[in-house]
Amino acid sequence: MDSSTIPSPDENPAIKSEKKAIGTTHRFFLRGLAISLPPILTLVIVIWVLGVINDYIIAPTTTTVRYCIAYFTDDSEPRDDFVELNNLPPLEYCRDDYLISKTHLTQVEAIEKKAGVNGIDRNQIIPYAWVPFGDRAVPYADYREVAKRIRASDMPTTAMGLYMELATTRWFKSLFHLSAVAVALTIVALYFLGRFVTARIGSWMVLKFEQGVLARLPVVSNVYSSVKQVTDFFFSERTVDYSRVVAVEYPRRGIWSLGFVTGDSMLEMTVTAGEPLVAILIPTSPMPVTGYTMSVPKSEIVDLNITVDQAFQFCLSCGVLVPPQQKVTDELLREELGKRLLGDRKLAGFKVQIAPPEPTTQTSTIEDEHATTETSPEESLPDQPDIPEEPQEKPPESN
Repeated sequence: MDSSTIPSPDENPAIKSEKKAIGTTHRFFLRGLAISLPPILTLVIVIWVLGVINDYIIAPTTTTVRYCIAYFTDDSEPRDDFVELNNLPPLEYCRDDYLISKTHLTQVEAIEKKAGVNGIDRNQIIPYAWVPFGDRAVPYADYREVAKRIRASDMPTTAMGLYMELATTRWFKSLFHLSAVAVALTIVALYFLGRFVTARIGSWMVLKFEQGVLARLPVVSNVYSSVKQVTDFFFSERTVDYSRVVAVEYPRRGIWSLGFVTGDSMLEMTVTAGEPLVAILIPTSPMPVTGYTMSVPKSEIVDLNITVDQAFQFCLSCGVLVPPQQKVTDELLREELGKRLLGDRKLAGFKVQIAPPEPTTQTSTIEDEHATTETSPEESLPDQPDIPEEPQEKPPESN
């Protein structure tokens, strides 16, 4: 090898120090990333969940409440009942684009004649002014109340939309208060709906609706049945022991996997197996919410002393985050081995002292060598051939 390619001893410390600095920077960066990512991801998930709740629950409920209020407080009239007059003063937010009701036409003309050359005061016209919205017209006072709060580009184009905006400001002062009332009404409605469905006539009506309407629709029936099974699983009142974490040999003997006991298995499977079976969910990493459902004999599962959260952390981290009480250390291993050897799991603090093997020496003495070479007289005799034994004659059987 050429001596020019071999780094000199003076260059090695510099290279080592540079690599050490790079490793330290990399370690600090990963440490900072590990500290900052959990709160950031938590905040992102919380914001996403709140957005989903707002888009699919709060917003539709709020819109429904606003529509109901607007439907009962709508003061709009057909546009055919109004006429447009000239020489009237412009009004705020709508300028000259407003109408006068035919029933108040004579009153407006009287005000115009009385004003004479000075012109009509706009405050005198406001009670009779109506703003057109398509084929409808709304009172100017309602229009002005909405126009004060929102921009002209966001102004509703229909009379119903105007009164929906008016319901927010006139009855609830802000959209937040309206949303809070809408959520409260939704909770109350769900409560009374649950009480109605729990009753006999309510459950009968729901069953008839499912079997008579939803079950006959080609696509809706399949989707509805699947969704109903999922919702019944999460919201049913049956108790499921999710807190029991076990270990089972899967996918073959000698390989152990975590599992969550979800309940007892099916009757026919239990009868065929000839012993009690339990249903176990085998989670997958790094998404433990998915997995495989197995029916395993109770005699082949091992209960683990860990919580469900610790089991989820173990699966999410792909086995990196091991619960403290399950880490394999010399002290814990000796303690568990001692419990298993004595057959008493209630012993606490017992430790097995595993002594190191005694060292053996390779030296030997002349007496040892002589003792190994000597044999007993019996061992020194030559091997005798095996003489087969003569079979004994059986005595004749007496009749």
